[in-house]
Amino acid sequence: MKQVSRSAHVDSFARENLPPRAQWPEFLFTLPELEYPSALNAAAELLDRHVEAGRGSRRCIVTDNEEWSYADLLARSNQVAHALVDEIGLVPGNRVLLRGPNNPWLVASWFGVIKAGGIAVTTMPLLRSGELKTMVEIAGVTIAICDHRFLQDLDSATPDGFQIFTYGGDDPADLTKVAATKRPQFENVRTAADDV
Repeated sequence: MKQVSRSAHVDSFARENLPPRAQWPEFLFTLPELEYPSALNAAAELLDRHVEAGRGSRRCIVTDNEEWSYADLLARSNQVAHALVDEIGLVPGNRVLLRGPNNPWLVASWFGVIKAGGIAVTTMPLLRSGELKTMVEIAGVTIAICDHRFLQDLDSATPDGFQIFTYGGDDPADLTKVAATKRPQFENVRTAADDV
């Protein structure tokens, strides 16, 4: 059985709550393309490398109202990562609940969480407060990023002290406004390839 690597997570909740090893699947990494380095940040592989390879100007996200290139998404994801670390104090391994419909800022938030070493707990906008409360409790979530239109159910599902960044609204503390004050470069946390 393959040993797990040394984790980059300061908050070890996820690894400590894995099922017993006897219930793990058999991990077969016999193909060369499945041999990953011991340190691997998924955001670097899925996003950063496209910009580094000269594809930054290519369209990445297109909606009815806006269009983001890979470079735009990278810059905003880096700014979200800074906002999470600088303003909320996110440490690697913290779980961050993401709530909202598919839109560019939800994507930037997902990448920002991963870049900062967090664990993205993405939810569907259809979930209501009882379901969200269960997810928050089971996953040990203490931070959320939420589209302002979906805040009510999340707010009633979370305990005191729970930190929520909203986006898309008029609040001066809106994630889009806070992120705009942050540098568009971020040094990705060197998470282990098998961090969960």
